[in-house]
Amino acid sequence: MSQMSEQTLAAIDQLEGLSRRTFLKAAAGVAVAVTIGTGLMGAAGAFASLPAGIKVMSAAEYGVMNRLMQVMLVTEGTALVPASEIPVMQTLDAALLAGMAPNILDGLKGGIGYFNAGPKATYGKFFVELNDAQAAAFCDAWADSDEIPHRALAMGLKKLVGLAYWANPPTWQPLGYGGPVTEKWNLQSLGNAPLPKS
Repeated sequence: MSQMSEQTLAAIDQLEGLSRRTFLKAAAGVAVAVTIGTGLMGAAGAFASLPAGIKVMSAAEYGVMNRLMQVMLVTEGTALVPASEIPVMQTLDAALLAGMAPNILDGLKGGIGYFNAGPKATYGKFFVELNDAQAAAFCDAWADSDEIPHRALAMGLKKLVGLAYWANPPTWQPLGYGGPVTEKWNLQSLGNAPLPKS
């Protein structure tokens, strides 16, 4: 397996600095747009190589991220909304990837390919070919790795999938979360204003 490119390392740095609030701002409305767009696509979208709403990820990148979602977001036996009922990949594609700077996006795409090839040494297969137990073990191994790029990439990709799931309002109800209080109480956002000095 080749070393990661400088672009991939820069993308990892950006993923580590990604906040939930920043992602949710970018994701606002994506779920609604995807739901409407999917409804409008009808049968025409059913024969496409990628699901409706995926414009930035290639089929291979979608395969890796979708497989990661299947392994990471296990909701069976819980009150959580199944990931298959939420436009997780569309949210990820439209709310984050579409707004990335081209060099960061290229680096992330390289990182997704690097992650997919990661299990070849241990399992003789790409990540997308692993069964659930192997895929979970691989994710855990890389997340706990002494190799900083492996650890950062595994955690960064898992973070993207998690944020894309939780950015969709239907996922909030099982947690009892009613949405951002700034909207509920009609508060004006001050952004990242500094705290007042005493």
